[in-house]
Amino acid sequence: MPDSEVTKADLLQHIRDSYQSLQQLISTWTDQQIVTPAGPDGWSIKDHLAHLATWERGQAAMLRREDRWAAMGLTMETAIKAENTDAINKLLYAQNRDRTLAEVRAALQDAHQQLIKAVEKLTEADLRKTYSYYQPDEPGEDDGRPIVKFLIDNSYGHYEEHTPWIKALIAEQ
Repeated sequence: MPDSEVTKADLLQHIRDSYQSLQQLISTWTDQQIVTPAGPDGWSIKDHLAHLATWERGQAAMLRREDRWAAMGLTMETAIKAENTDAINKLLYAQNRDRTLAEVRAALQDAHQQLIKAVEKLTEADLRKTYSYYQPDEPGEDDGRPIVKFLIDNSYGHYEEHTPWIKALIAEQ
């Protein structure tokens, strides 16, 4: 189904299902496995979970028309000055790497609940609005894509993107 045809119910179901799948996956590993750094970038599974939580918290703030960057622990200026998403991700990694696993688990749960609540308040028409509707004070040009695409990419699409990397970290241990 094209992103433009995703309904609010579809979006919520995909977010919930993907979150549940992620939780089931990580429940099969020990805390030690989850906090052990590995891979070419030195990230642990905990680091991936903190990353997902941070982006999801930003999505929830965006939908509430709050400063998404502040919700992610960054300033808009810092985010704009970053050359690309990888540079932003390095900043987010640095701010989260010393958090405990318990803190990260709680942050992921909280971010997920925030996002679900924010999406539940949307109408079908709200899903078709563009980024600048939700973040009117952010400079730059709106690319015209409906916000639903942005939400997919930073919720269940993000879980699906990170799952193979998370599985690879376990395989390395």
